[in-house]
Amino acid sequence: MQSKQGIVIMLVLIQAAIYGLGNVLMKIAYLGISPMWCAVLRFGLAFVLFMLFFGRRVISTFKGKRLRTWLPSCLLMAASFLLCGLAVNLTSATNAGFFMALPMLFTPVLSLVVLRRAYTLQTVLLQGVVIAGLYLLCCNGGALSFGPGEFCGLASSACFAASIVMAEHGLGEVDAIAMSVAQIGVTFVTATGAAIVFEVPPVLDAVPLESWVAIAFLAVIGTCVAFFLQNFALSRIPSATVSVLLCAEPVFTAAISAVALGEVLTSVGIVGAALIVACTMAASLEDTQITLPHRIVHEHVQRLSSVRR
Repeated sequence: MQSKQGIVIMLVLIQAAIYGLGNVLMKIAYLGISPMWCAVLRFGLAFVLFMLFFGRRVISTFKGKRLRTWLPSCLLMAASFLLCGLAVNLTSATNAGFFMALPMLFTPVLSLVVLRRAYTLQTVLLQGVVIAGLYLLCCNGGALSFGPGEFCGLASSACFAASIVMAEHGLGEVDAIAMSVAQIGVTFVTATGAAIVFEVPPVLDAVPLESWVAIAFLAVIGTCVAFFLQNFALSRIPSATVSVLLCAEPVFTAAISAVALGEVLTSVGIVGAALIVACTMAASLEDTQITLPHRIVHEHVQRLSSVRR
């Protein structure tokens, strides 16, 4: 059991690394295309790829399923990505990076409300250390301001946290592939509407090759693979644990940026990264105590769902 749990935890860390690389590639993509239209191409391509390989299975899975099983998670995921784009546009990348890396601040509370899962003192302490680590890593000890961009970043974190909690709740009735396709499809539709309203359509012939390569990676690896890994993990470990493990994303972003973009991580940032890594390890150890009952409940929900069908 613990070996299987360790594999799942490693998959979440791989997802965090993918998101970290994706943050760097988005900067490259934005050189040739606006953020919303980049999201349209990214999620549109990802949706087409998923449907080409798993379309029949997904359609069969959703037959007879209640909308409340999967739609809330999808709408919240779409809102998270749109708010993320607004945050980057309205404030500095440093401030946006800090506030968008806080889903773990909301996930335990939402898990208490939605899933009736205990909110322990150990979790509170873990949250405090992660916030301190993120502050040192993303802000290098500088002063934080709070304005519309920071509010959008914080709201993005809250929506992402709510999305993965609702996904964990819905994954008792739909599988990880179906949930991933639904989230990607709804985000694509939402991004398309936002792009049409708020941005000028791009001239595709003028988009440079580097941006197309970045978009292709974001669609195939940064969306298809990352979303599946996320939902696969949520079907096996609690969303609160997933949200803490994903706090490693800024660490991967900083490391990849140092290599690809020449950005230097200060000694203060290194301390922050060390705190985050320590917290991800602590979250993994804490999850050992709760994975078995979580899995028992998940399997029980699946049996009840099969009886209803």
